[in-house]
Amino acid sequence: MSNLPDPNFILTREYRRFAEFCDACRRYRYIGLCYGSPGVGKTLSARHYTGWDRLAAIKPFTEAPLQEVHELQGMCSILYTLGVTNTSSQVARETASLRQSLHYLRLEPLRREEEALLERVRRYELQREQEREERLRQHDWLTGPLPEDPPRSEPTWSEIGFDYRRKRHQIADPTTLMIVDEADRLRMTSLEQMRAIFDMGDIGLVLLGMPGLEKRLARYPQLYSRVGFVHEFRALQAQEVRTLLEQDWKPSEVTGSLAGITDEEVVAAVVRITGGNFRLLHRLLSQVARVMEINALSTVTRPVVEAARETLVIGSA
Repeated sequence: MSNLPDPNFILTREYRRFAEFCDACRRYRYIGLCYGSPGVGKTLSARHYTGWDRLAAIKPFTEAPLQEVHELQGMCSILYTLGVTNTSSQVARETASLRQSLHYLRLEPLRREEEALLERVRRYELQREQEREERLRQHDWLTGPLPEDPPRSEPTWSEIGFDYRRKRHQIADPTTLMIVDEADRLRMTSLEQMRAIFDMGDIGLVLLGMPGLEKRLARYPQLYSRVGFVHEFRALQAQEVRTLLEQDWKPSEVTGSLAGITDEEVVAAVVRITGGNFRLLHRLLSQVARVMEINALSTVTRPVVEAARETLVIGSA
Protein backbone atom coordinates (compact mmCIF):
# COMPACT_ATOMS: atom_id res chain seq x y z
CA MET A 1 0.00 0.00 0.00
CA SER A 2 1.36 3.44 -0.87
CA ASN A 3 -0.99 5.70 1.04
CA LEU A 4 0.50 8.22 3.47
CA PRO A 5 -0.96 9.44 6.77
CA ASP A 6 -3.56 12.17 6.39
CA PRO A 7 -5.33 13.27 9.60
CA ASN A 8 -8.27 14.67 7.62
CA PHE A 9 -9.04 11.42 5.80
CA ILE A 10 -11.48 8.90 7.24
CA LEU A 11 -10.39 5.28 7.02
CA THR A 12 -13.80 3.75 6.41
CA ARG A 13 -14.55 0.11 5.75
CA GLU A 14 -15.09 0.91 2.06
CA TYR A 15 -11.70 2.59 1.83
CA ARG A 16 -10.01 -0.45 3.34
CA ARG A 17 -11.76 -2.67 0.79
CA PHE A 18 -10.64 -0.31 -1.98
CA ALA A 19 -7.04 -0.29 -0.72
CA GLU A 20 -6.97 -4.09 -0.62
CA PHE A 21 -8.34 -4.15 -4.18
CA CYS A 22 -5.61 -1.77 -5.38
CA ASP A 23 -2.94 -3.78 -3.59
CA ALA A 24 -4.11 -6.92 -5.40
CA CYS A 25 -4.01 -5.18 -8.80
CA ARG A 26 -0.48 -4.01 -8.06
CA ARG A 27 0.72 -7.38 -6.79
CA TYR A 28 -0.67 -9.48 -9.63
CA ARG A 29 -0.21 -6.83 -12.36
CA TYR A 30 -3.88 -7.00 -13.36
CA ILE A 31 -6.39 -4.49 -14.65
CA GLY A 32 -9.02 -3.75 -12.02
CA LEU A 33 -12.42 -2.09 -12.53
CA CYS A 34 -13.84 -0.05 -9.66
CA TYR A 35 -17.29 1.46 -10.03
CA GLY A 36 -19.67 3.26 -7.71
CA SER A 37 -22.35 5.93 -7.52
CA PRO A 38 -21.33 9.61 -7.53
CA GLY A 39 -20.21 10.93 -4.17
CA VAL A 40 -19.41 7.66 -2.42
CA GLY A 41 -15.70 8.55 -2.14
CA LYS A 42 -13.95 6.88 -5.09
CA THR A 43 -11.80 9.87 -6.04
CA LEU A 44 -11.00 10.84 -2.44
CA SER A 45 -9.94 7.26 -1.73
CA ALA A 46 -7.76 7.17 -4.85
CA ARG A 47 -6.08 10.46 -3.91
CA HIS A 48 -5.39 9.20 -0.40
CA TYR A 49 -4.16 5.79 -1.53
CA THR A 50 -1.67 7.30 -3.99
CA GLY A 51 -0.71 10.23 -1.75
CA TRP A 52 -1.32 12.44 -4.78
CA ASP A 53 -2.20 15.63 -2.87
CA ARG A 54 1.05 15.47 -0.92
CA LEU A 55 3.00 14.96 -4.12
CA ALA A 56 1.37 17.97 -5.78
CA ALA A 57 2.03 20.10 -2.69
CA ILE A 58 5.83 19.83 -2.93
CA LYS A 59 6.23 20.58 -6.64
CA PRO A 60 8.67 21.64 -7.92
CA PHE A 61 10.75 18.99 -6.19
CA THR A 62 13.95 21.00 -6.53
CA GLU A 63 12.57 23.63 -4.13
CA ALA A 64 10.89 21.31 -1.61
CA PRO A 65 12.43 20.60 1.83
CA LEU A 66 14.57 17.47 1.67
CA GLN A 67 12.69 15.91 4.59
CA GLU A 68 9.40 16.06 2.67
CA VAL A 69 11.07 14.57 -0.40
CA HIS A 70 12.38 11.70 1.73
CA GLU A 71 8.93 11.12 3.25
CA LEU A 72 7.46 10.52 -0.21
CA GLN A 73 10.17 8.18 -1.47
CA GLY A 74 7.89 5.18 -0.98
CA MET A 75 5.33 6.42 -3.48
CA CYS A 76 4.80 3.96 -6.31
CA SER A 77 1.29 4.81 -7.60
CA ILE A 78 0.07 7.57 -9.90
CA LEU A 79 -3.41 9.03 -10.25
CA TYR A 80 -4.44 10.09 -13.75
CA THR A 81 -7.70 12.02 -14.17
CA LEU A 82 -9.00 11.92 -17.73
CA GLY A 83 -10.13 15.12 -19.38
CA VAL A 84 -13.55 15.45 -20.98
CA THR A 85 -11.91 15.09 -24.38
CA ASN A 86 -9.04 12.68 -24.77
CA THR A 87 -7.05 11.19 -27.61
CA SER A 88 -4.70 8.23 -27.63
CA SER A 89 -1.65 10.48 -28.06
CA GLN A 90 -2.83 12.74 -25.23
CA VAL A 91 -3.34 9.78 -22.89
CA ALA A 92 0.11 8.41 -23.75
CA ARG A 93 1.78 11.78 -23.25
CA GLU A 94 0.05 12.67 -19.99
CA THR A 95 0.48 9.29 -18.32
CA ALA A 96 4.16 9.25 -19.33
CA SER A 97 4.56 12.72 -17.78
CA LEU A 98 3.01 11.57 -14.49
CA ARG A 99 5.25 8.51 -14.34
CA GLN A 100 8.27 10.68 -15.12
CA SER A 101 7.25 13.02 -12.30
CA LEU A 102 7.27 10.12 -9.84
CA HIS A 103 10.66 9.05 -11.21
CA TYR A 104 12.05 12.56 -10.71
CA LEU A 105 10.84 12.43 -7.11
CA ARG A 106 12.78 9.20 -6.59
CA LEU A 107 15.91 10.77 -8.16
CA GLU A 108 15.73 14.05 -6.25
CA PRO A 109 17.77 13.00 -3.16
CA LEU A 110 20.47 11.65 -5.49
CA ARG A 111 20.48 14.90 -7.48
CA ARG A 112 20.92 16.95 -4.32
CA GLU A 113 23.69 14.65 -3.09
CA GLU A 114 25.52 15.08 -6.40
CA GLU A 115 25.02 18.85 -6.31
CA ALA A 116 26.43 19.10 -2.79
CA LEU A 117 29.47 17.03 -3.75
CA LEU A 118 30.08 19.09 -6.89
CA GLU A 119 29.76 22.28 -4.85
CA ARG A 120 32.44 21.05 -2.44
CA VAL A 121 34.70 20.24 -5.39
CA ARG A 122 34.02 23.66 -6.90
CA ARG A 123 34.95 25.43 -3.65
CA TYR A 124 38.09 23.31 -3.28
CA GLU A 125 39.21 24.01 -6.86
CA LEU A 126 38.55 27.72 -6.40
CA GLN A 127 40.61 27.79 -3.22
CA ARG A 128 43.33 25.74 -4.95
CA GLU A 129 43.49 28.21 -7.80
CA GLN A 130 43.66 31.19 -5.43
CA GLU A 131 46.48 29.57 -3.46
CA ARG A 132 48.33 28.81 -6.66
CA GLU A 133 48.08 32.42 -7.84
CA GLU A 134 49.28 33.65 -4.44
CA ARG A 135 52.33 31.37 -4.52
CA LEU A 136 53.19 32.47 -8.03
CA ARG A 137 52.87 36.09 -7.01
CA GLN A 138 55.22 35.66 -4.06
CA HIS A 139 57.68 33.34 -5.84
CA ASP A 140 61.26 34.48 -6.48
CA TRP A 141 61.54 33.74 -10.19
CA LEU A 142 65.28 34.49 -10.29
CA THR A 143 66.49 31.97 -7.72
CA GLY A 144 63.73 29.65 -6.60
CA PRO A 145 62.36 26.55 -8.34
CA LEU A 146 58.87 26.67 -9.83
CA PRO A 147 56.32 26.03 -7.05
CA GLU A 148 54.30 22.84 -7.29
CA ASP A 149 50.57 23.01 -7.78
CA PRO A 150 48.44 21.69 -4.90
CA PRO A 151 46.80 18.30 -5.60
CA ARG A 152 43.54 18.23 -7.54
CA SER A 153 40.33 17.25 -5.82
CA GLU A 154 39.36 13.62 -5.49
CA PRO A 155 37.03 12.61 -6.91
CA THR A 156 37.19 14.93 -9.89
CA TRP A 157 34.26 16.60 -11.65
CA SER A 158 34.20 13.96 -14.38
CA GLU A 159 34.42 11.08 -11.90
CA ILE A 160 31.49 12.45 -9.91
CA GLY A 161 29.41 12.92 -13.06
CA PHE A 162 30.13 9.40 -14.26
CA ASP A 163 29.40 7.84 -10.86
CA TYR A 164 26.05 9.59 -10.38
CA ARG A 165 24.98 8.95 -13.96
CA ARG A 166 25.50 5.25 -13.23
CA LYS A 167 23.50 5.54 -9.99
CA ARG A 168 20.62 7.27 -11.80
CA HIS A 169 20.44 4.53 -14.40
CA GLN A 170 20.18 1.94 -11.63
CA ILE A 171 16.99 3.54 -10.28
CA ALA A 172 14.12 2.09 -12.30
CA ASP A 173 10.72 3.65 -12.91
CA PRO A 174 9.03 3.36 -9.47
CA THR A 175 5.47 3.22 -10.82
CA THR A 176 3.81 -0.11 -10.09
CA LEU A 177 0.16 0.99 -10.19
CA MET A 178 -1.76 3.53 -12.25
CA ILE A 179 -5.25 4.61 -11.15
CA VAL A 180 -7.34 6.22 -13.89
CA ASP A 181 -10.22 8.36 -12.62
CA GLU A 182 -13.23 9.26 -14.79
CA ALA A 183 -12.59 6.17 -16.89
CA ASP A 184 -16.10 6.50 -18.38
CA ARG A 185 -14.63 9.23 -20.61
CA LEU A 186 -12.27 6.83 -22.39
CA ARG A 187 -12.90 6.60 -26.11
CA MET A 188 -12.17 3.52 -28.17
CA THR A 189 -8.72 4.67 -29.27
CA SER A 190 -7.88 5.82 -25.73
CA LEU A 191 -8.92 2.42 -24.40
CA GLU A 192 -6.53 0.81 -26.87
CA GLN A 193 -3.80 3.17 -25.68
CA MET A 194 -4.51 2.17 -22.07
CA ARG A 195 -4.18 -1.46 -23.05
CA ALA A 196 -0.84 -0.73 -24.75
CA ILE A 197 0.44 1.14 -21.67
CA PHE A 198 -0.60 -1.77 -19.47
CA ASP A 199 1.03 -4.36 -21.74
CA MET A 200 4.32 -2.47 -22.04
CA GLY A 201 4.61 -1.09 -18.53
CA ASP A 202 4.49 -4.19 -16.30
CA ILE A 203 2.23 -2.30 -13.89
CA GLY A 204 -1.20 -2.74 -12.34
CA LEU A 205 -4.03 -0.62 -13.70
CA VAL A 206 -7.23 0.48 -11.93
CA LEU A 207 -10.07 2.13 -13.85
CA LEU A 208 -12.50 4.19 -11.73
CA GLY A 209 -15.94 5.02 -13.06
CA MET A 210 -19.70 4.94 -12.73
CA PRO A 211 -21.86 1.82 -12.44
CA GLY A 212 -22.06 0.19 -15.88
CA LEU A 213 -18.36 0.70 -16.61
CA GLU A 214 -17.76 -3.05 -16.37
CA LYS A 215 -20.56 -3.76 -18.87
CA ARG A 216 -19.22 -1.22 -21.34
CA LEU A 217 -15.68 -2.58 -21.20
CA ALA A 218 -16.99 -6.12 -21.68
CA ARG A 219 -17.61 -5.12 -25.31
CA TYR A 220 -13.82 -4.82 -25.82
CA PRO A 221 -12.55 -8.39 -25.34
CA GLN A 222 -8.86 -7.58 -25.84
CA LEU A 223 -8.96 -5.22 -22.87
CA TYR A 224 -11.58 -7.04 -20.80
CA SER A 225 -9.65 -10.32 -20.97
CA ARG A 226 -6.91 -8.62 -18.97
CA VAL A 227 -9.28 -7.60 -16.18
CA GLY A 228 -8.47 -9.54 -13.03
CA PHE A 229 -10.68 -7.87 -10.43
CA VAL A 230 -13.97 -5.94 -10.32
CA HIS A 231 -14.82 -3.92 -7.23
CA GLU A 232 -18.00 -2.04 -6.31
CA PHE A 233 -17.38 1.03 -4.14
CA ARG A 234 -20.46 1.22 -1.94
CA ALA A 235 -21.96 3.99 0.19
CA LEU A 236 -21.32 4.19 3.92
CA GLN A 237 -23.43 1.94 6.08
CA ALA A 238 -25.73 3.50 8.69
CA GLN A 239 -23.46 2.36 11.52
CA GLU A 240 -20.43 3.98 9.85
CA VAL A 241 -22.28 7.29 9.56
CA ARG A 242 -23.25 6.96 13.21
CA THR A 243 -19.64 6.25 14.19
CA LEU A 244 -18.40 9.30 12.26
CA LEU A 245 -20.86 11.55 14.05
CA GLU A 246 -19.97 10.05 17.44
CA GLN A 247 -16.30 10.78 16.70
CA ASP A 248 -17.26 14.43 16.14
CA TRP A 249 -16.22 14.33 12.49
CA LYS A 250 -17.17 17.38 10.45
CA PRO A 251 -16.06 19.00 7.16
CA SER A 252 -12.74 20.81 7.43
CA GLU A 253 -14.33 24.17 6.59
CA VAL A 254 -16.72 23.90 9.57
CA THR A 255 -15.01 25.62 12.50
CA GLY A 256 -17.88 25.81 14.97
CA SER A 257 -19.24 23.10 17.23
CA LEU A 258 -21.95 20.67 16.11
CA ALA A 259 -23.13 19.86 19.61
CA GLY A 260 -26.11 17.53 19.67
CA ILE A 261 -25.26 15.86 16.35
CA THR A 262 -25.21 12.47 18.11
CA ASP A 263 -28.81 12.72 19.30
CA GLU A 264 -30.75 9.67 18.11
CA GLU A 265 -33.32 11.70 16.15
CA VAL A 266 -30.60 13.81 14.53
CA VAL A 267 -28.53 10.76 13.56
CA ALA A 268 -31.58 9.04 12.09
CA ALA A 269 -32.39 12.13 10.03
CA VAL A 270 -28.79 12.42 8.75
CA VAL A 271 -28.68 8.74 7.78
CA ARG A 272 -32.06 8.96 6.03
CA ILE A 273 -31.18 12.11 4.08
CA THR A 274 -27.67 11.13 2.98
CA GLY A 275 -28.18 7.41 2.42
CA GLY A 276 -24.50 6.92 3.30
CA ASN A 277 -23.33 9.12 0.42
CA PHE A 278 -20.14 10.75 1.68
CA ARG A 279 -20.33 13.82 -0.56
CA LEU A 280 -23.92 14.44 0.52
CA LEU A 281 -22.97 13.96 4.18
CA HIS A 282 -20.21 16.55 3.75
CA ARG A 283 -22.61 19.06 2.17
CA LEU A 284 -25.38 18.42 4.71
CA LEU A 285 -23.14 19.01 7.73
CA SER A 286 -21.78 22.19 6.13
CA GLN A 287 -25.34 23.44 5.71
CA VAL A 288 -26.21 22.42 9.28
CA ALA A 289 -23.33 24.58 10.52
CA ARG A 290 -24.57 27.45 8.33
CA VAL A 291 -28.14 27.20 9.65
CA MET A 292 -26.85 27.17 13.24
CA GLU A 293 -24.67 30.23 12.63
CA ILE A 294 -27.46 32.23 10.96
CA ASN A 295 -29.94 31.46 13.74
CA ALA A 296 -27.42 31.69 16.60
CA LEU A 297 -28.18 28.15 17.73
CA SER A 298 -25.94 26.13 20.03
CA THR A 299 -27.36 22.62 19.52
CA VAL A 300 -28.15 20.55 16.44
CA THR A 301 -31.74 19.34 16.40
CA ARG A 302 -33.83 17.45 13.88
CA PRO A 303 -35.56 20.67 12.64
CA VAL A 304 -32.08 22.13 12.02
CA VAL A 305 -31.13 19.09 9.93
CA GLU A 306 -34.41 19.29 7.99
CA ALA A 307 -33.85 23.00 7.34
CA ALA A 308 -30.36 22.25 6.07
CA ARG A 309 -31.75 19.51 3.84
CA GLU A 310 -34.09 21.97 2.13
CA THR A 311 -31.12 24.01 0.88
CA LEU A 312 -29.51 21.02 -0.84
CA VAL A 313 -29.98 19.74 -4.36
CA ILE A 314 -30.14 15.97 -3.99
CA GLY A 315 -30.07 13.96 -7.20
CA SER A 316 -30.78 10.30 -7.64
CA ALA A 317 -28.00 7.93 -6.64
